[in-house]
Amino acid sequence: MVGLWVAALLLGLAVSSAARIPELNSGKSHRTFKRRAPGLDLVTDNVVPLKPVHSVLRHHKGLLRRQSTSNGGLTAINNPSQANYVAQVGWGNETYSMILDTGSSDTWILKEGFQCLDSTGAPTIVRVLRSLFPYQVVPNMPQQSNCQVGPQFSGNFTGGPIENVNFNISYGTGILAGKFGWEDITIANITVKDAQVAVVDQAYFNFNVSGLFGLAFASLTSEFPGNDPTKNIKTHYMTYEPVFYKMVDQHLSLPTFSFAPDRDGPNGYFAVGGIPPVNTTGKTVSASILTSKETRSKPSINRPDYYYINIDGAIIGRSNSTSSNSTSFPPFVGFVDTATTLTLLPTALATAIAGAFKPPATFVAAAHLYEVPCNATAPKLAITIGGVNFPVSSADLILQPQVDGSTGLCVVGFQDGGGEYILGATFLNNVLSTFDLGALEVRFTALAQKL
Repeated sequence: MVGLWVAALLLGLAVSSAARIPELNSGKSHRTFKRRAPGLDLVTDNVVPLKPVHSVLRHHKGLLRRQSTSNGGLTAINNPSQANYVAQVGWGNETYSMILDTGSSDTWILKEGFQCLDSTGAPTIVRVLRSLFPYQVVPNMPQQSNCQVGPQFSGNFTGGPIENVNFNISYGTGILAGKFGWEDITIANITVKDAQVAVVDQAYFNFNVSGLFGLAFASLTSEFPGNDPTKNIKTHYMTYEPVFYKMVDQHLSLPTFSFAPDRDGPNGYFAVGGIPPVNTTGKTVSASILTSKETRSKPSINRPDYYYINIDGAIIGRSNSTSSNSTSFPPFVGFVDTATTLTLLPTALATAIAGAFKPPATFVAAAHLYEVPCNATAPKLAITIGGVNFPVSSADLILQPQVDGSTGLCVVGFQDGGGEYILGATFLNNVLSTFDLGALEVRFTALAQKL
């Protein structure tokens, strides 16, 4: 990667095979959500402000996410260095900034004095990761001084450690290993007692946060048997009850949570059990969450993992266009991921968006991204879900805060997904999104904001 651009977090994907061992730690409760009719989206007091956090690492290559094809391989995607959905989370008696991620399920925090992995200081774990995940290019790791992160956790698990298991996951820009334990976790004014979480003692991670709060389904948790992550076998994952599941299990919340972001940060919200107090406009639409079998990511398993939904398509017109000269594009399946900065689309759609800028966007091969002059005129764009067109702000089409130092250009917020399609922050910034795990659907309403 060149200039100021770095692979941003496509968090939410442990690079594992489809097989997982459906075990749970004994002595702790677990239940799956029963299918229910969707409830009314009522305003709740259980909210926490959102803020964006920028990475300090500017030159790392390689953002990887598993393809949904049968070979279980990986594809490289590059993203700008920003985590848009960050909130304060209570961990025991302390509070830390953590990424809120609908693309992964584990909740973890960095341990004070954690080992910053590099190719000489921790060759064993790097070598093992490369053997476990042969389709992923595990990068050479930076020296300790380059692991720039937020405040780290210095205590012990309030409820004690969980013996004979370990935490081990690989993200687009992070490799993590650590230990599980029981801890009281507080978010949006709700405290979950004895939640299973991880403290990371080995990491390659470069975001100015302390950890991550996973919000995907339990089928994506990343627990291995044994205490030594170098001995993990990729097919021997175990599932457990994530924090949000436990919150619902303890009757502290309905099985819903929602995001109402503000691209400038201070007025965005994350809410549990309802929606935050924000102004919306237009109709609310519902999109059913597809199972692994329906998306063919795991054809033999009929359960949800990521928030895959059917997307009707998109409408593009130049900024001075009328409906008569706009162009429509066909449906596709993608998943909703708060920890992905860009929105990743089918090739034909991404190419058409790039060509609709004035002047047209240029594909920069070194960055694997479409880029435009920062003063370019963005086209009108709407993503269609449930028959409703959701307009996208020009601020999410041209990412102004950061510039590619090698080209002097700004990155386009909607890119070619290469077969993996994601509604990332550049789309989600424009909507109130509600994730209903009971009704198995995601609901969208346009935010009342200037486009």
